Amino acid sequence: MDKKFLKRIINDCSLNDFIEDENASKKHEVFDKYLEKFTSFLYSNENQLIEHFWSEYIALSEVATLQSSPLLRRYFIFLDCATAVYNYVAEKSKQKSGSELSEHISIQLQNDLRQFKGILLLAINGCLNSVITEYRTMYESFVIGQYLVLHPDLVSIYKEHSQFLRYHLTRLVGNSKPEWDKVYEDYIEKYGKEFTENYGWTKDVIQKKKDRIIGTLVKECELDTSLVTLYKYSCSYVHSSTFSVSTRPDLNSLKVFFQATMYFILQEILSYMQEIGLSEKEIIILDNILMILYEDFKNI
Repeated sequence: MDKKFLKRIINDCSLNDFIEDENASKKHEVFDKYLEKFTSFLYSNENQLIEHFWSEYIALSEVATLQSSPLLRRYFIFLDCATAVYNYVAEKSKQKSGSELSEHISIQLQNDLRQFKGILLLAINGCLNSVITEYRTMYESFVIGQYLVLHPDLVSIYKEHSQFLRYHLTRLVGNSKPEWDKVYEDYIEKYGKEFTENYGWTKDVIQKKKDRIIGTLVKECELDTSLVTLYKYSCSYVHSSTFSVSTRPDLNSLKVFFQATMYFILQEILSYMQEIGLSEKEIIILDNILMILYEDFKNI
């Protein structure tokens, strides 16, 4: 579709009077039929349009961006190597009797690697504001994962909490069923009403209700303050502040977010390797492969 095509669509329309009057219903009928011809033409040619979609919206723009951005190329290299390392470790874990914690880290890594890839694709396609908002999700996932490494006894209740929230949310939106309500009530009876909180699964460790927030988890995990600063910055985009709406970040300004997400993946893979009991040789070599790529990225 181009300007010439749209101009023809406008000029070929026989209806020129769009004033709402006693003939409005007839006008709408004529106009709807005319537009239906247009949409029917597009839908009947979807397969032929795929090549246009690919070249116009995906391939050419992505390749051009990758060719011109060493940051994204290195980010892609890290993603590829991190995925390979995860797959190696996951295969090794099948030979061992895994713990609940290792199972959780594995699932979290699968999710975070997919999101890591999503951040890369958003950046390649120029959706830079979305890259910043996605950081928030990865950050919170990372914090929770690191907190569970410190408190592995909470993994089982965390898993139950994730199941409980499904029933809790269906009740909130009025889409529940009697059998789901029964499961919901069983959870409440087992863990108490505080289980409805986002961090209700931490109550055995965090005694005060007001302290069951992500900030408490961050403090105990002793995370670098720069990660927290980026989180706060990301929140201003998630909630669409006047600042975020009026600014247009560039790739260079996103480098710190790329570094942080690489750090998350690096630390999670290290925790995974340690939890399943890989040999010291394997851990050192694999960890340093990713660490070198991480450090090289910082020096671009």
